[in-house]
Amino acid sequence: MDEKSRHEIVLRAKISYSEQKTNMSLKTWVNRELAELGMDPISDAERELYNLTDLPRIFQDV
Repeated sequence: MDEKSRHEIVLRAKISYSEQKTNMSLKTWVNRELAELGMDPISDAERELYNLTDLPRIFQDV
């Protein structure tokens, strides 16, 4: 898949994460979505670009 598709997948995963009631971290959620499509996990550079946290939701400021 090209980078635009990966970008769209990450953005859609962020939206679905905000709609779910999970304590999973956003990075883990996105990586799960990517893995389902056979894509590599988020790199550190992408994590910073998309502002993905490693902290579970219960430890994030709401």
